[in-house]
Amino acid sequence: MSLVITIGRQFGSGGRDVGEKVAEHFGIPFYDKELVEMAAQKSNLSHEALKEVDEHATNSFLYSLASGNYSLRGINAPIYYEMPINDKLFIAQSEVIKEVAKEGSCVIVGRCADYVLEEEKNVELLNVFIHGGVDYRAKRVMEAQGLNPSRARDKVLKTDKQRRTYYDYYTSRDWGVMSNYDICINAETFGIEGAANLIISYAKTKIK
Repeated sequence: MSLVITIGRQFGSGGRDVGEKVAEHFGIPFYDKELVEMAAQKSNLSHEALKEVDEHATNSFLYSLASGNYSLRGINAPIYYEMPINDKLFIAQSEVIKEVAKEGSCVIVGRCADYVLEEEKNVELLNVFIHGGVDYRAKRVMEAQGLNPSRARDKVLKTDKQRRTYYDYYTSRDWGVMSNYDICINAETFGIEGAANLIISYAKTKIK
């Protein structure tokens, strides 16, 4: 049985960095933005077009209301061809996520992977959420992207809102709520290395 470590994260918290360190420690695959390229290949959709809507819910509320809960019916479902591109990406990524999880232990960042894999057989999940204070995260974004403090803070808040909408829309759950995860880690308190070590310590008892 493979152990799949899923990492949800607030923007600027360092979730990707944490995930990379965990994957590197165990020598297992790491998936984040790579899933967009893999989904593009699977669905024959433009990588650039999919990149623009990655982790964004559809804006077509009326379409979604009329279509009902179609999000996991697969890329071969007739309704797939009528869907907004956001939903096509979610479906293609979901199928890719299931495929890589079946191949063996790995780390997956974002893309509602905890929800997508919750009923998969022979896959044990360790669902993690990385968070931190707004000022802490804005400072990291400011340093990484060369933004001024005001723009960095605005980007943190805007991206958090997008991720919350995306997660809530596709899972009907509340993004960032502790009860949805096995471990919630404050990166501001533990640091990137410390957060990774916490995950590694538990995963050592489970990973094959």
